[in-house]
Amino acid sequence: MFDVIKKLKFFFKENALQYTLSFIALGLGNLCAVLIPNIVGRMIDDIVTNVMDMQRLQFYVISFIALIILTYLLDFSWVYGLFSGAYKLQNQMRSKMMRHLLRMRAPYFEKFRTGDLMARGTQDIRSLADTAGYGMEVLMTSTVYLSILITMMGVSVSWALTAATILPMLPMIIVFRKKGAEIDERYETAQKSFSKVNEDVLEMVDGTRVIRAYVKEEDFIQKFRKQTEDLYNKNNRVAKTGAIFGPTVKFFEALSVVIALSYGAYLVASGVLTLGNMIAFQLYLGMTIWPLIAVSELILILRQGSASMRRVEEILDATDGLDLRGEATISEVEDIKFNQFDFRYTSSESINLEKLDLDLTKGKMLGIVGKTGSGKTTLIRQLLNQYPAGTGSFEMGEHAYAHYQDPELRRMIGYVPQDHVLFSRSVRENIAFGKKGANDEEIMKSIRDASFEEDLNKMEHGLDTMIGEKGMSISGGQKQRISIARALIKDPQILILDDSLSAVDAKTEQNIISNIQQVRANKTTIITTHRLSAVKQADEIIVMDNGRIAERGTHEELIQQKGWYYEQFLRQEVKSKEAINEEGEVK
Repeated sequence: MFDVIKKLKFFFKENALQYTLSFIALGLGNLCAVLIPNIVGRMIDDIVTNVMDMQRLQFYVISFIALIILTYLLDFSWVYGLFSGAYKLQNQMRSKMMRHLLRMRAPYFEKFRTGDLMARGTQDIRSLADTAGYGMEVLMTSTVYLSILITMMGVSVSWALTAATILPMLPMIIVFRKKGAEIDERYETAQKSFSKVNEDVLEMVDGTRVIRAYVKEEDFIQKFRKQTEDLYNKNNRVAKTGAIFGPTVKFFEALSVVIALSYGAYLVASGVLTLGNMIAFQLYLGMTIWPLIAVSELILILRQGSASMRRVEEILDATDGLDLRGEATISEVEDIKFNQFDFRYTSSESINLEKLDLDLTKGKMLGIVGKTGSGKTTLIRQLLNQYPAGTGSFEMGEHAYAHYQDPELRRMIGYVPQDHVLFSRSVRENIAFGKKGANDEEIMKSIRDASFEEDLNKMEHGLDTMIGEKGMSISGGQKQRISIARALIKDPQILILDDSLSAVDAKTEQNIISNIQQVRANKTTIITTHRLSAVKQADEIIVMDNGRIAERGTHEELIQQKGWYYEQFLRQEVKSKEAINEEGEVK
């Protein structure tokens, strides 16, 4: 149960002064609180014995006011100290998780879904923060404060009466221990269910257009209702188990009150205790209710914190399996060579790249074509260090590709993926993302190179046009060209277009390719595509088939070979001609 506190030891150590002062303030505040019943008892005894006078009354009134003010100031200090610490832990853990996620590559995100990561980064970390804040309060209350109360009851009143009232509460420990283990298990189950709901909500939001297009709204509503009912039931099980703590405390507390009244009355009648002592003891006993409830609260918080810590640690301890500890810096891209290179995804049963031999000369344009699943994107992912390196030779210049520092390599690469990732910002911000401090002149140049200027002129707010979440308010072709402009503004030494022209028309495609050839003279460019017209001007074209290079050469050389490339080219040429009617208008 206390594992979570041990694992948060690093945080408490970093903030030792803050927590030490908070604990001191909490302890002193508790001490002030327990002095009040003692003063009340002495007042009653003074009244009963007729020794109360104005001087004594003033002393008691001043003492009460002083204790109340001091308690208020001390309570403010420890509440601020503990709960600001909780927010500090929350901020620190979320920052740590975000740094970890941003450093992970594709294999990592194959293990965890987005919704699950969000659940662990929000609700589970909040649960850990509760441990560092409210958890520390109830820990001190259920230990230090309760100990002070019991000591004051014994010292100032009677150890015999104290033992008689406290001993009946010991069976609570057995109940709390048993139910605490149940809470741990049930809470973790509920958190997993919450993650699943998160995952499916994100999927439904992303797929809203498709869901509506296929009139599946009711199906998803029913599915979501079942999931939320399941989550409700699991959270109810946690609440049901936790609900037993409060009544259990009150039951044993009531039993203790009966014993205190009965035995205390006997001691007063016997002359062992005064009436003031008896009333003070009852006040002390009433004050033990919150510390005893705090024991149950502590068990709930620590159990939930332990379950959340396991879930957060699972995320932070998991890696992508990539060893990218290259030490050499690089200032300029050199020739890239693959020699008898093999690669297989962890989840794949067959080799995804096999006996790959490829020389990518610096400053040249390479076209990569092939049917779906032939290995085009897999090859690109090796250049991006997104997956562990395969076997065989993969070099840049005279050194292995892994020899270079990964951040240095990525700074030299401009990448436009198949699935275009745009941010919920303006056109200007999305393009300027590619180059820190880019001005409007540079942005407009990259827009012209990406053949997007005409579309931009039709937008009401121009560069300040908001494109919506994931570019929802613009077309697929516009998304592609904004993504291309973002890569071009970086002016990278290696530009990779991974099937990034599929949503633009043939004329726009040729304009973009022509612009790239002009602005990227003597710089390496790699284009993967299904439309062969995009790579006709490439210095070399390779045809991928089941992870192997089946054909290679220039466009003219591949046409002469009359293989897959030739057949595919003929099909596309025929389709292109069929798309033109007798008036020369595109259908």
